[in-house]
Amino acid sequence: MNTLLVPGYSKNSLIQTDEIIRLEGSGNYTIFHMLDGRHFLTSKSLIYYEELLSFPFVRIHKSCLINIHHALQRQTSDFVRMVDGTEVPVSRRRKPELKKYLKCPRKPRLRPI
Repeated sequence: MNTLLVPGYSKNSLIQTDEIIRLEGSGNYTIFHMLDGRHFLTSKSLIYYEELLSFPFVRIHKSCLINIHHALQRQTSDFVRMVDGTEVPVSRRRKPELKKYLKCPRKPRLRPI
C-alpha cells in the first residue's frame, strides 16, 4: 500500500504512507505526523490503522505506531528518536518486537528530482 485515504474534518486527504513518521492515538482519534510537518486528525482509532498498515509500521506503545524507516536510533532503549526530533516512549512489552525490526536493514529512500 503506497497511498492511504485519511478522512478529515472537512475533507478526505490522500497521503503517501512513506511520508508518515508516526501515528499517535488519542482515544478514538488518531493523529498523523508527516515528514513535511503537517498533522492530520482522524476519527478512526489507532487499532484501525495498525490493522491496515503493515511493515514498516510497528506498534511500540499503546498510543503510538511508528514508521521504522524514520527512526534515527538503531538500538532499543526506553525511547526511539524519530527524524522530526521527537522521542517516542517504548513500552516494556513491545521492546522485543521493536528490537527485531530495528535489526532489519533500511530500505533506501528514493527522492524525486
